[in-house]
Amino acid sequence: MKKRYLLLLLCIPLLVTGCKHEPVLVDGKEVVVELNGKQFTAEEFYDELKKNSGTGVLINLVNNYITEQELTDEMRDEAKKEAESELETYKIYYRDNFNSLLLQYGYSSEKDFLADIENSYKQNLVLEKYLENDVIKEEDIQEYYNDNIYGEATVRHILIKPDVTDDMTDTEKKDAKAKALEEATNLINQLKESENLETDFANLAKEKSDDIGTASQGGLLENITNETDLIKEFWEATLKLNVGEMTLEAVETEYGYHIIYKVSQKEKPALDSVKDKVIDGIIEELLSKSNSSLIYWAGLREKYNMVIHDEVIEDSYNSTMKLYKK
Repeated sequence: MKKRYLLLLLCIPLLVTGCKHEPVLVDGKEVVVELNGKQFTAEEFYDELKKNSGTGVLINLVNNYITEQELTDEMRDEAKKEAESELETYKIYYRDNFNSLLLQYGYSSEKDFLADIENSYKQNLVLEKYLENDVIKEEDIQEYYNDNIYGEATVRHILIKPDVTDDMTDTEKKDAKAKALEEATNLINQLKESENLETDFANLAKEKSDDIGTASQGGLLENITNETDLIKEFWEATLKLNVGEMTLEAVETEYGYHIIYKVSQKEKPALDSVKDKVIDGIIEELLSKSNSSLIYWAGLREKYNMVIHDEVIEDSYNSTMKLYKK
């Protein structure tokens, strides 16, 4: 019994290390599987994989290699922290269904899921590093600064909301909007006669504005820029005003009709003081375009002098990248 047990133990390493005999054909090709006398070789298996998913698998290997070369310790720490935070968000959102979610997407454990999230963050950070160092030029930075960076403004505003409900007809909704516009226009005409515009504007905002978040402060919105979470039409109207002026026509947004008074306008900050923010803004713009991350990853692979020696995969890769770059 002891000998049989010892023999069993000696066989286990053969199974674990793959030392068992692999059938080989006369021409040296390794057989992967056989049935009813039909043998499928490793070469056939590889050729089929190439046609179906070989390009994606290969590029993923390449991207992972590049990622590991480019990552700094700081980037690794950031990716780890962000991934752990995102995992917790998933767990809170899905609660008791979280394990089912993992199984649905083919993850055998939470650890595997976390590793994929972390790898995604790593690749994003590496791509952003490539854009900053190799794609974005000084003239791009200057142009973005000129077009998108503004000094902070402080304004007051009065919002008149149309009294609209979902069950109204289109005609009723149109009439409600017309009534709100008329009210806003009447307030503008009233303010035009003011001899102390800001004071009167603030008082009217407290009395008439439908923006409950600012009405009690006289409609005050402090230190706003184009990066503040404001409606585009509101910011554009603010830009056109000089300090001490108000809009002479109501500004329509999805919330209703606004009257805006500009209290102050700070000077535009120097480029050096906002350069990191400018670069972040450019990166966000670049990556917001369709297929942009795929295209820029191709550029990063070119930087690493990637050469594909397999014709099938090379043709597939070139065709795919040509399609993305259209």
